[in-house]
Amino acid sequence: MKKRTKIILLCIAAFIVGFVCFAYVMVMNPFNIGIYPLMPALNNENTGKRLEISFIYTKQRLIASSQYAFWIEDMDGNYIDTIFVTQWTATGGYSYRPHSIPLWVSAAQPSGKSDAQIDAISGATPRNGVYVVSWDFTDSKGNPVTQTQFRYFIEGTMNNEDDVLYTGTFTTEDGAWSRTPIPSYTIQDSGYKGMLSNVIIAFYEE
Repeated sequence: MKKRTKIILLCIAAFIVGFVCFAYVMVMNPFNIGIYPLMPALNNENTGKRLEISFIYTKQRLIASSQYAFWIEDMDGNYIDTIFVTQWTATGGYSYRPHSIPLWVSAAQPSGKSDAQIDAISGATPRNGVYVVSWDFTDSKGNPVTQTQFRYFIEGTMNNEDDVLYTGTFTTEDGAWSRTPIPSYTIQDSGYKGMLSNVIIAFYEE
């Protein structure tokens, strides 16, 4: 009986220690767990404006999955710039899997871009976490845009032809703002909706 009581007390003590350690990590953040930028910091001195998109990314451990892109178009549907795209698709993966973020491929036409242009907008598929991407209101050639109204696109291929899309319009004429877009899915009862979640879009004037 005493031995059983001792085991129970040890289990309770281990649980308390584990809970305290977990709480310390979450509150004090000693390992720098938090929001990670996907691309280098932007130099938006020429425009004084920034569009910021934060989201939670959860890798889907499947073939033909975990590809996504963020890009901007004008109100007439003309492509302006890619904020970020996963490297596998951008560097030719679309040739092997035409269903990999097909809207971005159609808009950005990566086959016509140089290696340097692709490198500037792409990156390796990241680990799970909270991430931020930013756009400095310049076009694909680095020139400041003159428009004040735009359309954003966030497309993700979660598994084969199982896709998610966040899209909407925004203006720079109403000052700073923040919003939470609503996603649409090609397969409504998809089991992979957690790949891109908690998306928040914000506009800042600096």
